[in-house]
Amino acid sequence: MTQAFTRADLRIQLLSAIAASADVTAFLRFHDVFTSAMTGNLALLGLALGQGHLALATHSLLALVGFTLGAVAASALGTTAWGRGERILFLELLGLWIFAAGWCLWGFPVGGGPLALMILGSAVAMGTQSVLARRINVAGVPSVVFTNTLTSILIGLTEALRAGKKPAWVTVQQLTALLAYAGGAVLIAALLWFSPLLAVNLPWVALLVVWFLGRHETSA
Repeated sequence: MTQAFTRADLRIQLLSAIAASADVTAFLRFHDVFTSAMTGNLALLGLALGQGHLALATHSLLALVGFTLGAVAASALGTTAWGRGERILFLELLGLWIFAAGWCLWGFPVGGGPLALMILGSAVAMGTQSVLARRINVAGVPSVVFTNTLTSILIGLTEALRAGKKPAWVTVQQLTALLAYAGGAVLIAALLWFSPLLAVNLPWVALLVVWFLGRHETSA
């Protein structure tokens, strides 16, 4: 049976690119913070505390709190039905709008309340997205962190090579999501230099496309 990408795959790929945009923007403009990848953020939190950089530790802690709040709120709203899943999606959209509105008001602030609000907005959105990706449930891709996904890809490719067969379709799905994350990181890194306006607004536009694909699939 021939396998093909579905709209669910496209949604996961777009969500992966959105997560990359959040991480790249936070790391480059929010002073070494991740708002999507909590493993890396916890490492940065420990590094900041260990070196006595309390301000940087506060930024990482805000990201952790925001991610937690987003995941908890999305879990409270969530269900496997896509119609209810829209509530989760629009909660993420709200977080991305807060982040974009903060940039319109303050640019990329160096500290204080504006920076805290933008970190929280981005982190809440990513915590929400971590739950949304589980609801879509494509190839076990969480969309916000790719260490386990990369391990699965390498296992799948190694087993396929040893057996002299094509990689399993689930491995292909995981690989495309990983490439989407990498592509999103490259794109946003470039846009942050050449067009910050696009860099901060493209993620929520992409999320609207995710919403459209889900609605279209439901009504098909």
